[in-house]
Amino acid sequence: MANALHREIADELREKIRSGEFSAGERLPTEPELERIFGASRNTIRVAVTTLVHEGLIQIQPGRGMFVPKGPIPFFVILSREEGGDRAAAGLDSYSSGVRAAGRSPGIRDFETRIEYPDREVAGRLEIDEDAQVVVRASKRFIDDTPYSLQKSYYSMDLVRGSEIDGKDKISRGTIRVLAELGYEQSGYRDEILARMPTPEEKRFFKIGPGIPVVVVYRVAYTSASTPIRLTVTTYAADRNRPSYDIGDVPERPMATGQISIVG
Repeated sequence: MANALHREIADELREKIRSGEFSAGERLPTEPELERIFGASRNTIRVAVTTLVHEGLIQIQPGRGMFVPKGPIPFFVILSREEGGDRAAAGLDSYSSGVRAAGRSPGIRDFETRIEYPDREVAGRLEIDEDAQVVVRASKRFIDDTPYSLQKSYYSMDLVRGSEIDGKDKISRGTIRVLAELGYEQSGYRDEILARMPTPEEKRFFKIGPGIPVVVVYRVAYTSASTPIRLTVTTYAADRNRPSYDIGDVPERPMATGQISIVG
């Protein structure tokens, strides 16, 4: 009976969200309030809520409560518009520019640059030896203060030594332009996408519950001579992202309220 009840509660809450009775950005009733509304136990309410969290219809913000997401955070094209692209607003990287254009608030935090020796996977993708140093530029990205992605870009030290990429500061015009100025113009890239369960660090950052995987995009950029010049690894929580790519000449998609389109 309890199992049937939690499904009924999830169905009713789902309908209220999809119909707009609970609107985007609205704070939902608390668990004790839902207990009184539905005449159900705390455990039954939690099972129903967890179902909708996994469907991306409810977002839990620790210390604040449960909310309906402000439109889907996923944007139509992941990683297709490079930082410093021509369409970025002045003074903003393309990520921040695209998020603001959708009426949302971007955030890039904990940016750091470090030098390290690559593991086997990074060395293999960059086609360098494991005893060759790499420059790592890493950051945490947010939308509306919600953790959105973790990103790390790796560059062979032999290619970028002494350049801005080897420095500690953000690069407003983008590392791709810096690479081109160094004689390594990007001619293309290859993306690989995989899903896996999150590490403890990723669970803490994304604040995701049990059973929710992450989506990891590995992008290797190449010169026309097929030389790997950059590996970018971006990790997303699967409950708030739908990877989608537009390749070639395709019609522009209509954008729903709150959605974000970052197009190359």
